[in-house]
Amino acid sequence: MPDAARAPNLTAFLRAIALSAELEPGIDVDEIALVEAAWQIPDTVVSSHGWILVLRDGSRLYLEYTLDDSRPGAREEVALARLDAETVYPYLEDDAGVFWYRPDHINAHLGITPPPLH
Repeated sequence: MPDAARAPNLTAFLRAIALSAELEPGIDVDEIALVEAAWQIPDTVVSSHGWILVLRDGSRLYLEYTLDDSRPGAREEVALARLDAETVYPYLEDDAGVFWYRPDHINAHLGITPPPLH
């Protein structure tokens, strides 16, 4: 699917996964068993996104991506953190406007069938 027709949060997710390969340790899309939850603050200048990933080994990670297009040469930032078993959602420095949702369309793109809600 071309980027123009793809949901912005899916495009951001795929870009964040690609950039996370540069982190130590990085994450490979094949390691993901489920994209458990996500949030986004889309903007025409600075957009931010976050995802909770469940890996095939049962561990959970938080992936965050920001695209700052306010100046020439868009700046991208990506961060990856492990979540312990007690942490439902990670602490966010500024959570104003953040609403978590179930990213079924991202799981579908990855060929993952999420567990039923009930």
